[in-house]
This record gives sequence, C-alpha cells and structure tokens, in this order.
Amino acid sequence: MPGRMFRIYQRKRVININTNVVIAGLGSTAVVAGLLWLLRSVLGTEWPTWGYTAFSLGADIVLDVAMFMGLHWIANHWRPIAGRTDRERAQMCAAAPPHLQDSTKIQIERAVLSPLYYLIAVAGTEWLQRLGFHPAWAVSIAYPAGLLVTRTIHTVWGLRTGTFDDHAVREKKARIAKRKERREAARSGRDAG
Repeated sequence: MPGRMFRIYQRKRVININTNVVIAGLGSTAVVAGLLWLLRSVLGTEWPTWGYTAFSLGADIVLDVAMFMGLHWIANHWRPIAGRTDRERAQMCAAAPPHLQDSTKIQIERAVLSPLYYLIAVAGTEWLQRLGFHPAWAVSIAYPAGLLVTRTIHTVWGLRTGTFDDHAVREKKARIAKRKERREAARSGRDAG
C-alpha cells in the first residue's frame, strides 16, 4: 500500500502540491512552535506578544519555503518506484516542468495568497496570545487555520488555471495545441496562396 500511495502522490499534482504545502506548512509551524516554547518556557525570554508574533512570521516563511522546495522535487522529479500498469508507467514517465521554474510558479501563486494566509496566521496568533494562550499554542492554532483557508482557494485556482494539471495531461494539452497551431498555419498558407 505505501508504494501505491507514493505513486499516486507523484502522478496527481493536485495531491502532491497540496500535500507538500500542508506538510511544509505544518512542519514549519511545529518547528516555530517548538522554538517559541524553547524561547519562552525553557530560556525564560520575555518579549511583548508582537515580538513572538514577528519571530513566528519570519521563521515560518524561511522554513516553509525550504521544506516545500525539497518536497516538490521529491514529488515531481525523483522516481524511485516504477508504475505497475502501462498507463501508470506512462503517467509517471511524463516529463515534469523544470523544477525551479515549476516550484517558483507555485510559490508565486502562494505569495499572492500569502497576505490572506499571514493575516489569518499573524492576527490569530496575536489575538490568541492576548486571550492568554502560550505563544506556541497560539501559533499551533492560527497558522493551520490560515493554511486551511488558503489551500482551499489555491486548489480551486490551480484547477482552473492548469497549475495542478498532471504531467501527462499537460503534455497532452501541449500536443493538441501544437497540432492546432500547425493546422492554422496550413490554413493561413492556403488562404494566402
């Protein structure tokens, strides 16, 4: 079963992009929450609530992007398991776009949504701290809430624009577009003659 799940993860972009973003988001949140717990509870650092909030924002951005880039490479370029059926092998052999170009496009789309994400995450963190929550708990609640909202919006956007198209689907669309382009060029050549 794990091999089958991994092949689905690699073939279906809607799954791998969302999985990667969620793992990177929750992973960075867990690390940031741990760092905040360490700073305040273990080291006894006393900052105003905005200090913990600002620290969580900066650390989350760096960790999230780094984790996503690594996971995106695993999902789209690393092929340790071959497909079981001819169709599955063909889907897994479909060429992925260049890693940096593809992951940058996704990160730009995420950046467009990041004001909403960080509004929910940062405002939620600050609000929960003012209600008396430990900074680590505030981050652990507010950041996943922002992630849930922006994942839903980004998924709808990616399905409509083609960002979440599987590699095989993207290749098929490119072949169809080239055929259409050749037909139109042939038509315009006949019309000119």
